[in-house]
Amino acid sequence: MYFFKNNHNSIMTAVSAILQARMSSTRFPGKALYPLAGVPLTEHIINRIKAVTDFDHIVLAVPDSPTEIPLIEMAQRLNISIARGPEEDVLERFLIAADQVKAQHIVRICGDNPLIDRQLIRSLIHTHLRENTDYTITSDSIPLGTGTEVVKVKALKNIAETTTEPKYREHVTTWFHDNPTLVSQSHVPAPAYLMNKSHRLTVDTRNDLTLMEKIFNEFYSLASPLLDLEKVIQFLDARPDISQI
Repeated sequence: MYFFKNNHNSIMTAVSAILQARMSSTRFPGKALYPLAGVPLTEHIINRIKAVTDFDHIVLAVPDSPTEIPLIEMAQRLNISIARGPEEDVLERFLIAADQVKAQHIVRICGDNPLIDRQLIRSLIHTHLRENTDYTITSDSIPLGTGTEVVKVKALKNIAETTTEPKYREHVTTWFHDNPTLVSQSHVPAPAYLMNKSHRLTVDTRNDLTLMEKIFNEFYSLASPLLDLEKVIQFLDARPDISQI
């Protein structure tokens, strides 16, 4: 496992986690605060991010809309930063969030993923800063909802200046995948327990939520509120009746 401690004296290593979330999900309104084992989905994500100690800031980036007030209140209760920006122009929302905390690099966290892998986050940050690339991901096949990506803010600003195309403004990092020769990229191996696992661990549909409820009811407790993803994967491997929900 890689551990990378930020040197807070060096502005070049200012790494922030930016969590994009909204109450007005088209397929599943209110999903962001849906309780899993009695705790709102987004709060589970924030607690997982807080357990990764490599961040200067954690920012909740929400649309600039009155519907988001419950999410903002939750972020205030959990003592994390809040950034508001356009609902559809997620790229602009990220840049507002990054500027607000003076981030040089960001880890993009999706509000659909309450089981994001902490070990992989640390590896991505460590490699990204060491190799000083524009964009860092894992190239391994891992369960949907467990991964993330690290991006240099300067590269995001370049995209914002280059394109107004909706798919690049709404899906922040698609541009990197479509233009791989125009940016520097690093690839990080995934932890062995994630590799080539096809479990779906994101929350986009009612079935996804049913699966997530079963997982959290099985593993969550006040004594150990951060689910051990390796044990979750072993559980799903052993219980196809649950994993195939």
